[in-house]
Amino acid sequence: MTDELFGELEARHKQILDALGTDVFVITSGAPGPGIGLFRQDSNFHYLTGFPEQGAVAVFDPTQDSERVLLFVKEKDRQDEVWQGFTIGVKQARATFPVDGVHNVQSLRSTLEERLKGRTVFYKSVHNHPQNSVLGKLLEQEGTEVRDSGPPFETLLDMRIIKSAWEVEQTRRAIAISTDGHHACMRAVGRHGFEYQLEAEFEYACKLQGVRHFAFGAIVAAGAHATCQHYVENNGPIADDDLVLIDAGARWNMYCADITRTFPASGTFSPVQRDLYEIVLASQKAGVEAVAPELTFHELNNIAAHVLIDGLKELGILHGNTDEIIDKNAYRDFWPGGLAHSVGLDVHDSTPKGFSGPDAERKLEPGMVITVEPGFYSQDFNHQIPETFKHIGIRVEDNVLVTENGHENLTAAVVKELADVEQMVSSGR
Repeated sequence: MTDELFGELEARHKQILDALGTDVFVITSGAPGPGIGLFRQDSNFHYLTGFPEQGAVAVFDPTQDSERVLLFVKEKDRQDEVWQGFTIGVKQARATFPVDGVHNVQSLRSTLEERLKGRTVFYKSVHNHPQNSVLGKLLEQEGTEVRDSGPPFETLLDMRIIKSAWEVEQTRRAIAISTDGHHACMRAVGRHGFEYQLEAEFEYACKLQGVRHFAFGAIVAAGAHATCQHYVENNGPIADDDLVLIDAGARWNMYCADITRTFPASGTFSPVQRDLYEIVLASQKAGVEAVAPELTFHELNNIAAHVLIDGLKELGILHGNTDEIIDKNAYRDFWPGGLAHSVGLDVHDSTPKGFSGPDAERKLEPGMVITVEPGFYSQDFNHQIPETFKHIGIRVEDNVLVTENGHENLTAAVVKELADVEQMVSSGR
């Protein structure tokens, strides 16, 4: 653990303790997954502890003179390590992580029983966590009140949405690796005939650089498959005249990249593909350039929507007043998704629904990392669209850091200008 992360964790602990007053916050690690495989820590637990193993519990109690932040971990067990891999154990955790006390998780009940009695405890259970039964009994004590929402949860969400300099650096690394993955796919498309082969190219390029987890299951969609927002089968053929949409990102130190690029399998956009791609790209670039503090997500969405709608009107796909089309959401048949969401420890970070509903009026703040991702998706049920423009899906997505004076496009190195995309694809053919 670096000194910088050590200090960040201590600062996060203070914010949570300050939010609690005299109450207690109990948070558990992620639960084991099915079968044998890589474990990914729960994002909130990682954010507050940095502890990577499963089966752990952290307790925040501001009323204590000492041990206000406790970590309960599995003790080292030789027999377990023969089969399940090496673990940190209590002694090493005590020396490594910035908490006031580390205990064997088997002592959870004896350590906390008196401490939690008659208290208000903020806690959300995690399905299949091995300590659920013990915690359940502890929290059933007379006078103990359990809440699954309130100050510590709200504080944690607000903390996570604003990224520190250290967090941004982890994101930069995830993006740099993902950039290589996207470029590898563009160069390789001429050698492959199926979507899953490009998925393998992306994963190979990332794993060569030490990636163990991905931000999400990659979307590799050729032709009409790209008209589905979250197509994940990745098992279809790639025809030479298809556009290929790849939405994929690596994870580095738990921090995610989320990048989408669309490119022609042949190396050359057809005239129709070119027209639509240029409209989506112009909309996307307008959205990126508008990112700045104090702008709301609703306002940002409408800036990109204006450009998209005006372009579609020029092609005869939409008709009428642009502002009225936006007010009536009459463009959503072609762009059903939102423009932006936060990116961090989760690919949809902090706000699971993205910046929609009440969140759409939230203002951008320095330290936020967001996506900007307009698109055009034309399926069979879009009856008002000319046949020429059907079965085409295009999305361009960047990850953008909000700065004090504007923004920085963290994914600017991933080619997206039409000529650059064609050159990248053609270079591998």
